[in-house]
Amino acid sequence: MTLRLLLILCLTATAARGDEPKSFPAAKHEGGELKYVDRVPVLILKGKPAEMGDQFGVLAIRNAPDLTALHQQFLKDSGQERMYPYIVKLARALKPNIPAAHLAEMEAAARSADRDENRLYFANTVADLSSGLGCSTVVVGPERSKTGAPLFGRNFDWLPSKGITEHTLVVVYKGEGKRAFAAVTVAPITGVISGMNDAGLAVTINEISLRKSKDRAAFNWKGTPLLFAFRRVLEECATVAEAEALLRGMERTTSACLTVCDAAGGAVFEITPKNLVVRPPENGVCCCTNHFRTEALTFDTKCWRFDKLAPLSANGSDKLGVKDVFGRLDEVHQGKATLQSMVFEPKERVLHLAYGDGPATRRDPHRLDLGKLFDEK
Repeated sequence: MTLRLLLILCLTATAARGDEPKSFPAAKHEGGELKYVDRVPVLILKGKPAEMGDQFGVLAIRNAPDLTALHQQFLKDSGQERMYPYIVKLARALKPNIPAAHLAEMEAAARSADRDENRLYFANTVADLSSGLGCSTVVVGPERSKTGAPLFGRNFDWLPSKGITEHTLVVVYKGEGKRAFAAVTVAPITGVISGMNDAGLAVTINEISLRKSKDRAAFNWKGTPLLFAFRRVLEECATVAEAEALLRGMERTTSACLTVCDAAGGAVFEITPKNLVVRPPENGVCCCTNHFRTEALTFDTKCWRFDKLAPLSANGSDKLGVKDVFGRLDEVHQGKATLQSMVFEPKERVLHLAYGDGPATRRDPHRLDLGKLFDEK
């Protein structure tokens, strides 16, 4: 090998590594383990709530790359620095509504990480107390899929605060008496933003302001915070129908869309504290951004991203594969704000995840066999 070629190879390898986000160190603690699967940090938690919280606190909070700096930068970027003490009071007002197991886990995480638990209350209720940027989702039914099984694509768009991509983490929960599930999250969030369980049921949230709901519902201070409500869906349900029944019977804080998909297909749940309306697929495809679309709740439908995705529902003959779904998601990326882009295969229990400095849709996805991780002892 010539000296010039060796130098080129070294520089190329260095550049490739430098382009990847810094992240968590591989480590073990009690029954938990943080390891890398296809270069993605995957944290596996096992046991009772307090035990999983202890594992999360050490491996995902204490070992996180400068989580305090990320917290401060996010407050600055979102204009919440001065209001933070007040927002924390609001977040703590929702504490009685957090499921007991989730609360025990979160408080154990704060103790083992030696971290102010208020920051965890804030992180896990941010979807209730503020309205984020705007995510995009696409569910492709089996009749429109090249694989013959459903595909579920999703862009996660949020404030691209410095350091946030370094905290992307896939957490596999194996709680006692609960379904195993994986959450694609940003530490230290322990609720569910995007995820899939061992039955192949996948969910993702699209935030929607209460002001954009026709039913004019007020914020429900007795409701379960959204990210914990959606975590319950993955812990307790196997199908879209079971998820609907669970959420209908639950007090809900605010408005949002939950896109859901199981091994047979999916839909969008348009949710407010007063109503839950199911929006089924059209021509085998269901799209969602950040506006309600059903007659009962629609108020303002202007969204360029939805307009880009809507033709998929109009054309009932084209079939899409994993790469095609990623391509459609790339058409609606929001630049640096698109921190994660993913496609779930519910029947195969597989996740394809691209993440990093945005747009993540321009990055090569990593393939994670979640089924294998669920089944590992």
